[in-house]
Amino acid sequence: MTEARGVPDVTAEELARLDEACFPAAERWTVAAWAGELRAADRRIGIRRVDGRLAAAATVQVVADVADLHRILVDPRYRGRRMATGLLAEMLAMAVSAGAVRVLLEVRRDNTAALALYRGAGFTAIAARADYYGPGADALVMEATLVVPPGQVGGAPRTHPDSGLPGLM
Repeated sequence: MTEARGVPDVTAEELARLDEACFPAAERWTVAAWAGELRAADRRIGIRRVDGRLAAAATVQVVADVADLHRILVDPRYRGRRMATGLLAEMLAMAVSAGAVRVLLEVRRDNTAALALYRGAGFTAIAARADYYGPGADALVMEATLVVPPGQVGGAPRTHPDSGLPGLM
C-alpha cells in the first residue's frame, strides 16, 4: 500500500465501486463523498488490494483526541480473509499517531459480522440511534479507548490482550 498522510494510492471511483459492492443503495457513499474523504486533512484511509484489484478499504477521521471510524469495506469475494481485522488495526494505529485517545463508530444493529469484529476488539455499545440507516434500520454507537504507552506520544499503541488489535484498552 502506498500512503502519504494516510491517503493511499486509490481513486474515489474505485472506492465508490467497492462501496456499491458492500452496501445497499440507500447506505452507499457517492464518488463525491469518497473524493471528500481523500482530500480531507483529518482523514486516514487504508486499503487492501488482491492482484491489483481493490478488495478492502477503511477510513477514520481524527479531530483533536477523538477518532471516528467511518467505514470498513470488504468486497464480498474477499471476505473471510481477516482484511477487516487488519484494516481496523491499521486505522486504530493511524488514529493514535494522529493524537486520538478514543474512537467512536456507528454500526447497524443487525450487522452481526461487524458487531463481532468490534466487540472482539474491545468496543462497547454506548448508545443507539433509531432509524439511523433508514426506517427500521437502527445503529449502535460504539466506543473504545486507545492506549499509547507512556513516553511514546504519537507512537505505537499498546496491544489489547483479548483482541490482538493494537490500541484498545
